Amino acid sequence: MKKKKIYIGAAFIILLSFFAGSKSGSGLQNGINDFKSLIVQEETPEKRNSEDMEDVIVNRVIDGDTVEVKMPDGEKESVRLLLIDTPESVHPNKPEQPYGEESSEYAERRLTEGKKVTLEYDGSKRDGYGRLLAYVWSNKKNLNQEMLEQGFARYAYEYEPPYKYQDEFQEAENKAKEQKKRIWSIDGFPESDFEEW
Repeated sequence: MKKKKIYIGAAFIILLSFFAGSKSGSGLQNGINDFKSLIVQEETPEKRNSEDMEDVIVNRVIDGDTVEVKMPDGEKESVRLLLIDTPESVHPNKPEQPYGEESSEYAERRLTEGKKVTLEYDGSKRDGYGRLLAYVWSNKKNLNQEMLEQGFARYAYEYEPPYKYQDEFQEAENKAKEQKKRIWSIDGFPESDFEEW
């Protein structure tokens, strides 16, 4: 529905610009440029609120929901993917859990070392361990949501709702549950906390 409104609005802008423009056609060209900018905006939703965005370089993937990045100032930061929780694969006091290694490998394939990604903040910028809390955008895709869609993560740690993508994330988790993808294929899977596993 949102896309439909954008295209209708863009067509309206072109028509107005055409009729308001001079005979040289500059009005039409302005309308086309306005339309192009709307299309670009639609293709890159992650850029709409640039004040909450930050481009960083992937240093390494720690596990399925944590990545280390190099910030614009050259400092390294640990980033916890907002609103998701994956099974443990590198916890110092816990054994590896089912699909822990697979979730880490998926994140590594998506976030290769040296890759430029965008962090998007939503609410508190850091967790209790000092890690940045963010959505991670790579190739115009939200990795947090992908992890839920693929059944590598559960929706979790909703401290300060509402969150920008909470509805999409919950829908992604529900679909993965219905399809019994990965973690949801396990009988008795602890939806409330992986520590119960």
